[in-house]
Amino acid sequence: MAPSLSFLLSISLIIQGQGFSSSSTGIIQKNREAESFLRSSNDAAFSAFADSLEEEPESNKEQPWQEKLEDLLDPQTNLADRQILMSELLNSNEEIRESVLDALARRKIDPLLTPTGKRIQDGTRAVVRQLANDILPQLSKSPPKFPPTPQSMEKVGSRLLSVVTSQLQKNIEDLQEDLTDPINRIPQRLSRQAEDFVKEARNVFLEKPEGLQEPSYNVVESRDLYDIRDYESYKVASTQMEEGEDLASTGTAFNSLAAYLFGLNDESRTMAMTTPVTTTSSNEMRFFLTEASIPQPQPESSVEIIDIPSSLLAVRKFTGFVTEGEIARQKDALLQALEMDGVELDVAHGAVVPHIIFQYNPPYTLPIVRRNEIAVPVRLGVDLSGGTSLQQEWSVDATVGEDTVIGEENVKMKVNSRTEAVAEKDNDENDEVSDDDTSPSD
Repeated sequence: MAPSLSFLLSISLIIQGQGFSSSSTGIIQKNREAESFLRSSNDAAFSAFADSLEEEPESNKEQPWQEKLEDLLDPQTNLADRQILMSELLNSNEEIRESVLDALARRKIDPLLTPTGKRIQDGTRAVVRQLANDILPQLSKSPPKFPPTPQSMEKVGSRLLSVVTSQLQKNIEDLQEDLTDPINRIPQRLSRQAEDFVKEARNVFLEKPEGLQEPSYNVVESRDLYDIRDYESYKVASTQMEEGEDLASTGTAFNSLAAYLFGLNDESRTMAMTTPVTTTSSNEMRFFLTEASIPQPQPESSVEIIDIPSSLLAVRKFTGFVTEGEIARQKDALLQALEMDGVELDVAHGAVVPHIIFQYNPPYTLPIVRRNEIAVPVRLGVDLSGGTSLQQEWSVDATVGEDTVIGEENVKMKVNSRTEAVAEKDNDENDEVSDDDTSPSD
């Protein structure tokens, strides 16, 4: 066993002839204190290390076999990951067998669907509901106006001619640049065009299109039925849609904004397409703008540039077509969920709640996979984690006075406070009664 530090120091002092003087005794005492401090520190560190060994590491949640299968079928998954996924799927025979038996017992395919399969199933149900409840009845009441009126044809034709002219001019400029270095520029342009074509082909089946910018936001809270998002300020190109809009008038508003992006502006500049296309409850359509320097619309255009301030929005996703009936259903579901969770709307008392619709996909995307969202404004500074909701208010399943554990902490505090108030009131009443009944003894 190695000699202690104080022992070695004592031997050293004796050899130097200093003996056990008062000064050497003080030094030894200090050395003993230092040794005791080091020993206690080492013991604490060792104890913490031992405790860490006893703690079980957090186990990662096992990925369901349906998600593994989807990752295996994803063309963007690399070869090494594919081999791992294949091995894990081969070892998931029991899990797959239970899912198959569950599907047979329930007579539903749901347990066997991958996440994409579930989204497609939900999207199909949504589209069927929209067709049956909204689109077909609307068509039977007021069929679309064909052919378009001469005025609308003239307006659309002039916009189309301006866009085609602007795009042709841009193509000529690009060709002139390519001819300056044809060996390098032309293959690069063809490669970019091929990539863009493949990307657009994938967008037919994607919930959210690739390669398009959208406004910046942070997800403050994510719930089952909605998200709370904090959007940064941004600029939009906006135009007003006509009252009682139909397919033609919606197309007119979209074409006006698209024409502005594709060169119908004071600089004849072509800008990148963005997402989502936004429509508001006040019949306004907006395109998100990303350019640092934004060209102004032409004087005769109905497009205007607007600054959208930062905002806190509650956002709910839905699939399929954006019909009036679907907007009403999704808005009701969102408002009910916010009320149950105790989230306050950023709307004046008694006022109609405004909403915004976000549409992310191009028109050629399959309706069953389209991503749409409805958003309403909520209050800033709301404590979403600790606020009292209606569900919490009515989740008390214990009688006052019983020593029962209640799930929600704030409900427990309310019950305790009410119990204490009742008890205090009873005590006061008992004291008054006892004072009245008490008489002085002779």
